[in-house]
Amino acid sequence: MSRRSLLAIPIAVFAIALAGLLIRGNGESKLPLPRAQALHAALADPLVHKQLASRGWDHARVGPLDSKLARVTFFDGPHLRAVAAVDAHGVVEHTQVYVAGAPQYGSRLSDAPWLLALLAIGFVLATATLPLISLRNLDVVALLGLTVPILAGDHQLLELSVLSGYVPLAYLCWRFVHRATRAAEPEPGTPLYKLLTTRVLPYGIGTAAALLAIVAVTSPGAIDVGFASTAGATLLLHGTLPYGHMPPDVVHGDTYPLLNYVLYLPAAAIAPVRDAFDDTSSAVLVAFAAALVVALALRGSGRRAVLAWLSFPPLAVAVASGTNDLLLAAALALALAAAARGGRSALALAAGAWIKLAPVALLPVWLARTRGKPLLRGVGAVAAVTATLTVWILVLGGTAGIGHMLHALSFQLSRGTLQSAWALLGLGAAQQVAQAATIALVAWAALHARAHKLDAARLAALSGAVLAALQLSASNWSYLYVVWLFPCAAVALLAERREVTAGR
Repeated sequence: MSRRSLLAIPIAVFAIALAGLLIRGNGESKLPLPRAQALHAALADPLVHKQLASRGWDHARVGPLDSKLARVTFFDGPHLRAVAAVDAHGVVEHTQVYVAGAPQYGSRLSDAPWLLALLAIGFVLATATLPLISLRNLDVVALLGLTVPILAGDHQLLELSVLSGYVPLAYLCWRFVHRATRAAEPEPGTPLYKLLTTRVLPYGIGTAAALLAIVAVTSPGAIDVGFASTAGATLLLHGTLPYGHMPPDVVHGDTYPLLNYVLYLPAAAIAPVRDAFDDTSSAVLVAFAAALVVALALRGSGRRAVLAWLSFPPLAVAVASGTNDLLLAAALALALAAAARGGRSALALAAGAWIKLAPVALLPVWLARTRGKPLLRGVGAVAAVTATLTVWILVLGGTAGIGHMLHALSFQLSRGTLQSAWALLGLGAAQQVAQAATIALVAWAALHARAHKLDAARLAALSGAVLAALQLSASNWSYLYVVWLFPCAAVALLAERREVTAGR
């Protein structure tokens, strides 16, 4: 394929996508009640009133959460104080208050500055090289920069927590594209850990894994994502689909594909979750197990990549949160480990898409790189996963179950939130441009994969670019998402070059 086609087709895709997005609008629901009424109802809620009376507030932002609920967010200067979800009748359905010193996600141990600093030291030893001034070390700085949103979030600094993540994400997106378009990169310099002893790697891996285990067993329980996932799994144990049947304690807990809830079945079997008073610590163990799967999948990229993963500061927070983002990270890591086998890698990628939707954007890239029997095996693997889970839905919920799942998943396309640069800065039109650019990037990545023979590092780079672009253009971003970007960074940017295998 000519260089002109590689550029012309994505440009045309961008123009078409932008036109469609502009016609569609931002997709955000309208407020279900007047702004003043929503604000008054939120202020009258006893929990919110107590919080604001003790902590103070000076302004509030009111916006739609969905078509039925308004979200009222209270701030005291830059500090987030409370959030209330108010229905069309002025009834407060859900509230959340933010206490100084309490972590936004994770636990007091996972978010402790001393632990994050200790992990960061291990990460630098595993990844940094000499000389210090190098593109490789800039990658390390960018990945470590994703720790800043954690610290800002724990101090209720919502804008800083969100906006500080976009800078390293944008750099990594560019860096992935840069890596994907180069057949090879210069060998990195002398690893920093060799200034100490070669035993740093095995000892470091053991120490980091032990720290993560301590974080997991001491976590008081999962965040809303882990709660919802285990509650959905509890319903599945009783033969009921999660969609439309979730407990009311968490808003839109049924917004994930079916495999997400299936993978939490062991947690639900150990400790069923039916309401907010139930123990959710078993969801944390699922997240910890997924983190270990990622570590095992990264072994082919060298021990430095394994240590980098286990000492990546956001990982500790994700483990303590019990979030399903680690299940997606595991699926992506397994897909990359099996990159030389079209069927197995497509199977892992399809499984990831049935956990969270993001890998759907990667399927065109991974399938475009294959031809003949490997392509048929890849398509067959995707079809097999999809058919199996679809039959499960039909058995439990009939044809209506498919509609209920699609309706639940659609919340991700229309949710109202302040968890993005676009919402915080009022840049809705710019977001549509970014979303159109992301669609064009997927088209370019698929064409590039079709036109070039890719080794595992360049395939990981193309995938990382797409995933980073998805996070940058999304309406909701959390620093927990970076854990499912990390396997691509490990293989494309951090892996020992001699251990990255090629294959189609």
